[in-house]
Amino acid sequence: MKRRDVEIIQKDGRILVLLAREQQPLDLDSIARDEDFQMAGLCLRIGVSERHLRRVFVEGLGIGPKEWLRQQRMVAARHLLRFGSPIKEVAIDLGFPTAKMFSRDFMTFHGVRPTDFQRKESGYSLRAVT
Repeated sequence: MKRRDVEIIQKDGRILVLLAREQQPLDLDSIARDEDFQMAGLCLRIGVSERHLRRVFVEGLGIGPKEWLRQQRMVAARHLLRFGSPIKEVAIDLGFPTAKMFSRDFMTFHGVRPTDFQRKESGYSLRAVT
């Protein structure tokens, strides 16, 4: 059986991309971060068209690459906010045009505003310390 040029798999809690031209699988999350969670960068780095990447993603993970990138971006946002990064800085770091757009997307995804999330998380931290 001939191995495909590109395949997306889940292994040990990680999302990996298998490329026929690479000996080792590549960590898709690292690639997404390096490419600022942008679809065009992901396609360029992997070496496939958006259409082909979508096909491979749906086949391997059951969701499209744009939704997966959005999820990864929101997980990264939650991590940065949890450790006290300012909201504007998080928005810029994750490639959002404005902090307002970041806040809207964060609210839609997590169901809480970034400021409320940070307050809640800092409250947990304070209680854990005392």
